[in-house]
Amino acid sequence: MNELMKIIVKGFGFALLVQSYSLAMEFLRPISAPYSSVATGTILELRDDVYSLDARLSTELAVCRQLSFYSDVSYRFFSYQWEILWRRQLHEMLDLQVNGFNESYLGMKWFPLEYVGVAANFRFVPGEGSQKERFPRWGLEPMAFYPISAFLYFGAAFGFYSFLERDNFQPGMEIGEKFSLVWKPFYKISTPNGLRISYVFLLRHRIQESKNLNMLPAYQKMDDEYSGFRMRVQIAYGLKSLPFEYGFAYEMNRGLFFGFETGHRMEFFLGTSW
Repeated sequence: MNELMKIIVKGFGFALLVQSYSLAMEFLRPISAPYSSVATGTILELRDDVYSLDARLSTELAVCRQLSFYSDVSYRFFSYQWEILWRRQLHEMLDLQVNGFNESYLGMKWFPLEYVGVAANFRFVPGEGSQKERFPRWGLEPMAFYPISAFLYFGAAFGFYSFLERDNFQPGMEIGEKFSLVWKPFYKISTPNGLRISYVFLLRHRIQESKNLNMLPAYQKMDDEYSGFRMRVQIAYGLKSLPFEYGFAYEMNRGLFFGFETGHRMEFFLGTSW
């Protein structure tokens, strides 16, 4: 038991070390058992006529077959708002002067059974890389995945999310569902190298109205029980001569609340796992 506690403490310390140097937007991970990986990418994003450039770092450290710690992190280099009035050919570009760390995520994943587990995570407030006020958030996600074959995996998860009060404002609780599919056509398990395609679909619903606690009790509710979805398609190729994979991903959002604002994201990435 003492050895297990030492492993857990070391893993948590590693995750905190990574977290202290990088802050990020939430990464859509395919559902899987604990494993170790590091991935970095360059992200081009368009949301509400705002174009942004980010760098991402995602890490996961498996301290044993049942337990891992993970961190999803990014840094925003710039954001420009570009507006066009078609008939009169009026073009306007505005530098939003957003430069710095985004919001950050730190979590752990535990699989007491081979294909069934649970993840717990925490979202910190953002740095200078975000223009929006965001709130600390706890998340709990029961999950399961099933290998249909050696080359095809399916996963599903259900999430419950609660926010911490800040500046007399209390965001409402949210629930979510996530589904993922990983397909490895022309993949060599023995090497391993080859093509890997993954798809992740995330639904999120606010089931409780947010409250402005600065108002009288009768006027505190904000009528914001919104819903939204995110999807990510990723194509990666594992190199035969080196223990790395590179690839491209496309992500789309649609919704009315934070993290799901309608927009698009493209990413070029490089990663490794063990």
